[in-house]
Amino acid sequence: MPIVQRFAQVFGAVYVLVGIVGFIPPLLAGGSLPGVVGPFSGLLLGLFAVNWLHNLAHLSLGVAGLAVHRSFSASKAYALALGVSHAGLVLLGLLSGSVATLGGLFPLNGFDNILHVLVTLAGFALYFTARRPEGGERSGAPARA
Repeated sequence: MPIVQRFAQVFGAVYVLVGIVGFIPPLLAGGSLPGVVGPFSGLLLGLFAVNWLHNLAHLSLGVAGLAVHRSFSASKAYALALGVSHAGLVLLGLLSGSVATLGGLFPLNGFDNILHVLVTLAGFALYFTARRPEGGERSGAPARA
């Protein structure tokens, strides 16, 4: 399996796990974050600002990664989408003056920004370096064994 497909599979699984864990109150330290809208807000594992919408975003990204990991071209598109979306989140996090980004709907803090920079770099690196395996799928058709 090409690395870009493994990336979609592993990141998909991690995002699903993080999305689920974000809905477990004992893992949300610090109580409710000031200005953050909705339930399940806090610092996930004491580091990352999250709330219900942030958790749903993680679940969605995870399900998408797991759904596309069997296709080379879809996995490559997933890597690009993660790179672009997380670059936007980095800018949003840096330009926002508080954790309550987007009116408190989508909390971001410094630890989120660092993680989003790393995901941006990984997504772009895999998108731009991914090479279709010899004899692999063509135009969406599954690879032959």
